[in-house]
Amino acid sequence: MQVGLQSAQLSHPRPLSNNQEALLLTTANPPRNRQSDSPEQSLSVLAPMMQQRPSFTDLPTEILEAIFLNLDPRSLVSVSQTNKFIKRLTTDAPIVWRHLCKSQFKTWDSRHNIAAKLVGPLSDVDWRALYIWKHKIGRHTRHLLNHVVATQQERIRYINDIADFGYDAKEALLKECACPDDAEDVLARRYYANAVLERIHREVAIKLWSNLHAGKQVPIERALGAYDVFARVGEDVDVDVVAEDISALANGLLEEYPFFRDWSPRTQASTLASYLRERGFSGVPDRSYRALKNSFIGLVLRSAAHESLPLISVAIYCAVAQRVGLDARPCGFLFHVYTLVYAPKNYNLNGEYRPTSSTELEYMYLDPFRSTSEVRQGDLQRTLRDMGVPSSEHQSFLSDTTTREMVLRTARNIMNSVQMIRETEAGMGRIQASWMNSYPDMDNAFYATIWAMLLLGPSDDTSNLGHTATRRRQYLPYLLEHFQVHYPWDVTLLSRYVIPMFYNQPEGHRLLQFVQSMHQVDAMRKPVVTRSQRTRNVMFKVGQLFQHKRYGYEGVITGWDVVCDANEDWIQNMHVDSLPNGRNQAFYHVL
Repeated sequence: MQVGLQSAQLSHPRPLSNNQEALLLTTANPPRNRQSDSPEQSLSVLAPMMQQRPSFTDLPTEILEAIFLNLDPRSLVSVSQTNKFIKRLTTDAPIVWRHLCKSQFKTWDSRHNIAAKLVGPLSDVDWRALYIWKHKIGRHTRHLLNHVVATQQERIRYINDIADFGYDAKEALLKECACPDDAEDVLARRYYANAVLERIHREVAIKLWSNLHAGKQVPIERALGAYDVFARVGEDVDVDVVAEDISALANGLLEEYPFFRDWSPRTQASTLASYLRERGFSGVPDRSYRALKNSFIGLVLRSAAHESLPLISVAIYCAVAQRVGLDARPCGFLFHVYTLVYAPKNYNLNGEYRPTSSTELEYMYLDPFRSTSEVRQGDLQRTLRDMGVPSSEHQSFLSDTTTREMVLRTARNIMNSVQMIRETEAGMGRIQASWMNSYPDMDNAFYATIWAMLLLGPSDDTSNLGHTATRRRQYLPYLLEHFQVHYPWDVTLLSRYVIPMFYNQPEGHRLLQFVQSMHQVDAMRKPVVTRSQRTRNVMFKVGQLFQHKRYGYEGVITGWDVVCDANEDWIQNMHVDSLPNGRNQAFYHVL
């Protein structure tokens, strides 16, 4: 169908050429004698035709909305300015704005509950207002980031202002992380965009662990996926992505075995183990057992080899099992993690109906890290005896464990990997082993374990609050060290999640004063320190590249102090006074 705008919309109609006029006349009503037609007769034929041409706005509303669904936002705004009818139609078309929200934005903060909105009734949400909100957040994020890059004053404040947008700011920050190489401030822009993104991710992970500590139900794949979110950034780094990958494995299992849910628990258990191993989830070679990446469930799911520690193998198995109706739980064995598979009540593992008044369920052990075969309980008890574990304690190691304990065991695994990397670095001078290419970032990973231990390690035992406070107090120095050296913009996280743990305690009061002083310093305009006779011992300049003589790493100078300007605790921990010239020499800020 050929459609056109109404003639009333054209204030200056474009004149037809001679050829166009002749073509229209011929098509509409071919004359018997072309030579006898005068210009007046031709115009008399053309005028009624122009008045009768169908208009774009004469199309049914459903057709117009279908057309608008194929427009990008800029084009939609342009067409809405053609006349009042189309403007009203585009403004009041929720199906169009819902489509734009879905197609233009990939990441949404959890406060929107966007997944439920997308499948809910169309009229329940003001989709146009939601789209405008997201668009404004992106623009405001870029404005605040420009301030962060331009000046040090109130840098912490503006970083946290962006972080308060949550995942609504993620797409804008990812674009800034990929800004062009020829941008004037490319290094600073990428650095701070990544820093803000990491700050947003850390709070997402901390909230998950806080919910777990509060007794809320957090699926195991999400609780462990919080480590990925804490230590990594990227478009596909999210606990929702981890959950989607688990669901994809479960759907693939049911597609391959359509009658899976009709089988006995024992058959289901071994089939699921075989299915995962066939897809590469078969543990990890001994040579790379301690690789840092093996403790991050998101990386394991997305990697080609799917190498993982036993704990992650079991977590993936249990998460998939939960989606296909199999009751599988992690077993907190000593130095290893097995899977406990339970039969439904009144049934045995072979699927036979066995009514009973007992609350105990029949169960079996599996080790998806090593094989698809059932593990005998007697073999596990024998292993415990060989380790010297008293028989009275066997049950605690043979029972299913909690998601909280799995998170804490993962923290210890990450700590062990980081420690091994650091020891190897110290002995070798530079990293050489391929498995030691520490991704995720080693500092981020270790920082995640400190937060997990602080939030989940000590239980809130009301009968022994002193013991809980003492345990938490042990993690504070490590947390504050990483905070001061690497993540000063996490000051808001200290206020929200750490200080409340130490209310009415000396640490809480000192932390509050520390946070207040940081905000005061952040608000001050930073003086420009120029070179003078006093700075004659400052050998390197800001922007200068270097390679460390002892450790071999490369970096760039971002600032300097004439003497060590760190706090006394840092000076003592880093043994600054044992260096030649001690603290009375130039110290550099490096990236």
